[in-house]
Amino acid sequence: MTVFRVQPHACERAREWASLRLDGELSELEQALLTAHLGRCPACAAYAASVTRTTERVRAAGLVRLPRPVSLPRRRRVVFPARALQAGTATAAALAAAVGLGTLFGATSNTNPLSANAARLSPSAIRSGPDSESDVLLRAPRLAMLKAELGVGKQRGLGLNV
Repeated sequence: MTVFRVQPHACERAREWASLRLDGELSELEQALLTAHLGRCPACAAYAASVTRTTERVRAAGLVRLPRPVSLPRRRRVVFPARALQAGTATAAALAAAVGLGTLFGATSNTNPLSANAARLSPSAIRSGPDSESDVLLRAPRLAMLKAELGVGKQRGLGLNV
């Protein structure tokens, strides 16, 4: 019997179910599917019979007392010095404070790079009228707001109603 050759997915599943059946852990559907597969596949049927025989022998065998108890080697514990943990905590706190202050001051600054460029253009330099660039810039936000109010189109964010 070859156990370690590549099996189709159905055979792998059937062999797993054959093992689970021995412990009474199969549902009625899985039991019916396993029975049908074992009727079609002689290799899986032989495997299931072999697993059943082996399990019955192990369960029927008497308990054997060991001459001495089993002892496992102790695990090594990795110990970090307290100063290293304190330094790491202090570094994380300083980094969090720096990021927090950076976002706070970045959000409240009034310097907008686009406002400086817009002030340089004279009103006559900006083309106006239908289908002009300025008209599109004015219509797009209005259209987006109307779509958002009506719930039309792609929504971004969480969409919380406060």
